[in-house]
Amino acid sequence: MTPNEFRKIALSVPEVTAATRLGNEEFHVHAMPIARLGSPDPMLAVIMLSLRSQAAFVAEAPMAFSPVAGGPGARGATRVRLASAEEDLVRRALEAASRHATAPVRLGKLPFSRV
Repeated sequence: MTPNEFRKIALSVPEVTAATRLGNEEFHVHAMPIARLGSPDPMLAVIMLSLRSQAAFVAEAPMAFSPVAGGPGARGATRVRLASAEEDLVRRALEAASRHATAPVRLGKLPFSRV
């Protein structure tokens, strides 16, 4: 998979928008980041998953998916090696990230609220 293919898949997920932050292309749903492309390598992406989803994708395709090292990985940040990733898995991972990011909105709570 190429970075352009990743970008195309990400933008095909409902309600996803693209933005540039600190020189990296990010993909958001309702202003919540769900993925980042090209950091630190143009052939890498990071997808923000729930821990359960992260474990499932890493188990299914360990050559393509791995937790980001340290704290971010322990919170669901999942590295994607684009050269090893299959389109269907990336699409499923991005859809899972979108659902995870919008869960508080669907439950009637704003992200980061104290409610």
